[in-house]
Amino acid sequence: MPHPPRPLTDTLWVAQSRFFLTNSGLFIHHGEAILIDPALTPAELAALAQFLTVQDATPEALIITHAHWDHLLGPREFPGVPVVVQARYHEVVGKHSDDLSRQVAAWAAQEQIAGAALPIPPQPAIVFADDFLLGVDDWRLELYHAPGHAPDQCIVYEPASGTLWAADQLSDVEIPLISDRLEAYERTLDRLAGLEIRTLIPGHGTPTTDPAAIRTRLAEDRAYLAALRTQVTQAVQQGRTAEETVAACAGLLFRAPELNAGYHRWNVESVYLELGGQAGPGTLGWEQEWVA
Repeated sequence: MPHPPRPLTDTLWVAQSRFFLTNSGLFIHHGEAILIDPALTPAELAALAQFLTVQDATPEALIITHAHWDHLLGPREFPGVPVVVQARYHEVVGKHSDDLSRQVAAWAAQEQIAGAALPIPPQPAIVFADDFLLGVDDWRLELYHAPGHAPDQCIVYEPASGTLWAADQLSDVEIPLISDRLEAYERTLDRLAGLEIRTLIPGHGTPTTDPAAIRTRLAEDRAYLAALRTQVTQAVQQGRTAEETVAACAGLLFRAPELNAGYHRWNVESVYLELGGQAGPGTLGWEQEWVA
């Protein structure tokens, strides 16, 4: 049975999927709920819906933080609830609709999960460009465009409690996954560093209210990106190939290397291309994410 959501603040409950440490958020205020990335299996989604029923809370909006397949499965359990996305969502799903369906089908077949099809990505009702407010009476959530991991990624911030839903950033298990652009990721972390964060929830990993842990995650991710930029810039200036650049970045420090070594390689290859490295034969970097 899925674990029930647990309260992190006076308004936020979080449930974690048994897959990929994926977090689902339920902001509840005066009987109205705003959902963030509800996930992942049909049973887990049904449990979230049942929890809202028990809480006598009506879902008023569902935020998709970005158009990667593991963040797109929630709306099927909440038909009619307005879906909120950042404007570049259309760009991502327009380019990768078939890939997203294939990825969900492959995962469901591998894990023998029935009813997890994604025939088309969810259709949004609300699309915003940079900043957006969702709220009830005197309570609000602030949504910010936060690219870097994905072109359309957004984060959700509750200023009253200092709660940051960081989407796929600031995890204790994942490194920065630069499937968009390094420059965008750096700008996003700069912006997050300016927020007062007292509660942090990553898209995957462990939520925390520990100020030291929050500072450490932000500092480590910024340090990793800075080191990556320095090393890859030097390699490109020296005319190195992508493979030589990967070797030159082998000594960079990052969390959970046994889990993230492959993602680190994709990061290096993608940043190599972004900073002017010469593409060779085959697919490099995070474009491999979409290769069958």
